[in-house]
Amino acid sequence: MYPKSKIIVMTLAASTQFGLFAAVIPEDKGTVSGLIRLGYVDQDNVASTDTYATALGGILKYETPVWNDLKLGIAGYASQKLHFATGSWDEGKTNSDFFDADGKSFAYLGEAYVDYTANDLNIRIGRQLIDTPFVNTDEIRMLPNTFEAAMATYGGIEKTTVTAGFIKRWAGYDSPRGHNDSINEFKKFGETHESTGTYLLGITNERISDLLLQGWFYSIDEVTDIAYADATYKILYSDIRSLKFSAQAAHFAEDRDTTDTMTGINGNVIGLAANYEWGMVTLGAAYNEAFNKDGKFIGLGLGGGPYYTSMEEWTIDGMEDARAYRGSIIVNLSDAGIRGWALCSAYGAFKSVAADQKIDEWDIVATYAYGDALSTDISYAKIDDKHDNADGSNGDAGYDRFLVRLSYRF
Repeated sequence: MYPKSKIIVMTLAASTQFGLFAAVIPEDKGTVSGLIRLGYVDQDNVASTDTYATALGGILKYETPVWNDLKLGIAGYASQKLHFATGSWDEGKTNSDFFDADGKSFAYLGEAYVDYTANDLNIRIGRQLIDTPFVNTDEIRMLPNTFEAAMATYGGIEKTTVTAGFIKRWAGYDSPRGHNDSINEFKKFGETHESTGTYLLGITNERISDLLLQGWFYSIDEVTDIAYADATYKILYSDIRSLKFSAQAAHFAEDRDTTDTMTGINGNVIGLAANYEWGMVTLGAAYNEAFNKDGKFIGLGLGGGPYYTSMEEWTIDGMEDARAYRGSIIVNLSDAGIRGWALCSAYGAFKSVAADQKIDEWDIVATYAYGDALSTDISYAKIDDKHDNADGSNGDAGYDRFLVRLSYRF
């Protein structure tokens, strides 16, 4: 019987072969797609042990041909530790961002669904990808978040989309992780993982030219209820100049967990953002502010959250009466003759007067894309815990994080 590590390597090798031949598979036999990703992360912590990890991961997905408006989809997810790159380090230094709760490789069934599409209606039931403001894939490490859910989308109203759904469990980088929880385990919500599920309803509308409006409601049992809305308006001055304004607002109403204790995720958030694009350069500025009662805070929902000021690492998640500012500059080097490359530098400042916390973050990101298949992203994030207390235990939560990902999609 093969050990799990060999099975993972064999799966990734098979993914490579399928990637080479997926384009020639006849449509009447279904479609094969996937992702092969090599990742490296190095995190140097101020007050704790530095961590490192190198991994080869991927997704191998198959969808059947459509029959009577129905199709089936299934996808295997895997992440394999590369020991030749990490073997010289102690196990205690293994960064868990790519691995399970024990710092080991994993493989699991990330997607498995039935999909029905007829006219303007789509219904998908099973393990699947979901992208909404407070439930999203947030693919910031090896693999995206996925959800066990029943989702329905209707687009029969002019330039309007209505989405409704119920989510039972989820897995992925943003899902709870610790000694007993792993990225690759589908789990319920809340501190005790006893939530009955999440209901969501959302509407997006683009009937007004250059204006996008959306509103969402989420009820996460034993965690919180979230009402959210945002608007984005774009002004085109010319083919190379544009200005985009965005505004957002969210309301959180805390729930009781299984111990009859209020979760503390309660309050309101507002946000403003502006982005000015002129040729190869885009300048951005954003602001978020949270309003909470004593000891309360806001959250990210199930994923990375929608906040305009979110950086590579830090957000206003978990901060009481938070104020955050973000400034950024993006340079598209393709316009300078360096095809496929873009550079971004961003600065974010996060402050909670109530908790006497202040965190600054500097990010530098370089991305490269060769068509739709091959891409690379390289990022460096420096988090400075100004008051040495952002981890909630009077310890310095500052660190430097370096991340490299090479991705091939087929």
